[in-house]
Amino acid sequence: MKKKDSKDKFTKNRLTIRYRGVNMRGVLYYFSGTGNTKWVADKFKSNFSNYNIDLKLINIEDKEQVKNECFKKNDFIIVGSPVYAEFPPKIVCNFLEKIKCENRRIKAIVYSTQAAKSSPAAHFMAQCLKKKGFKIVIQSNIRMPNNYYFSIGKKPTKDNIELLLANSENKIKLIVKKFIDDSVIVESNSELRLHFSKFFCKIFIKKLPKLSKNLTSTDECGKCGICLMNCPQNNITFENGHAIFHSKCMLCMRCIHICPINAIRYKNKKIDQTQNKIINSLNLNK
Repeated sequence: MKKKDSKDKFTKNRLTIRYRGVNMRGVLYYFSGTGNTKWVADKFKSNFSNYNIDLKLINIEDKEQVKNECFKKNDFIIVGSPVYAEFPPKIVCNFLEKIKCENRRIKAIVYSTQAAKSSPAAHFMAQCLKKKGFKIVIQSNIRMPNNYYFSIGKKPTKDNIELLLANSENKIKLIVKKFIDDSVIVESNSELRLHFSKFFCKIFIKKLPKLSKNLTSTDECGKCGICLMNCPQNNITFENGHAIFHSKCMLCMRCIHICPINAIRYKNKKIDQTQNKIINSLNLNK
C-alpha cells in the first residue's frame, strides 16, 4: 500500500512539474485606458514566468496583432478590462464578440479593474467566453486606483494608491497559484446586478457624446500630439492651436492623464494626474 501511495505521489508530482512550464503558453488580451488593466497584465506575466509559463500580452487596440494571434495555439487565455459604468467598454465587448475558440475547451481567466470592490464586468466577460466554448476557471475583480475621481468617487491619495497596488499584486499572485493548482475562483456572480448594469451602461453610452463635451484643452496646449496619437477612438484633432475633442470619446481618461503639461480640462477644471506611476506601463507613443 505504501509503495502504491509513493508511486501515485511521484506520478502526481511529475505531472505537476510538467504542467508548470513545459511547453505551456498563454495569451492575455487587454484594453487599458490609463494603465490599471495593463499594470495588472504585467503582474500576471511576471507571476506566470515564475512557473516557466510564457504569457504573451496583446493590446486589443492593436487589431493586426489580435488577428495574427488567433492562428496560434494557446493552452489558456486571459481577458482583462477596465470598468466603465459597471461594464466593459465597447472596444472590449466588440473583441469578445469576434474572438473564436479552438476545437477544445481552452481554460480562460477573466478579470476586471475598477475603483469599487467589485463589478459585474468580469461576470459578463465570462458569459461571453463560455458561449464561445471557453472553460472559465478564474473570474475576478481587481481593485485599482480611481482614474475618474473628479466625476465619481474620491481622489486616491499616494498612500491609498500604494496600498491598492500592494493588495492587487498579492491577489494576482494568489490567482496564478490557484490556476496552477487547477482551482476555480468565481467572484461577483449576481445575475440581478448584471441585468441592472446592462441597462445602466446603455444609458451611459447614449450620454457619452454629451459627456465628451466636458473635455477641453487650454491655450497652454503645445500641440505635442501625444493625446492625438494615443487616443483609442481617434477622437482628437488640432484646431486653432490646441486639442479639440469630438463625439466618439469613450471617457477612458487617457488624454487627461498623459498630457505632459496637464493642459486638458474636465468641466474646465484642472485634474491632478494621479495615474502617473501606473500609466507608464502602457508604453505609449511619445
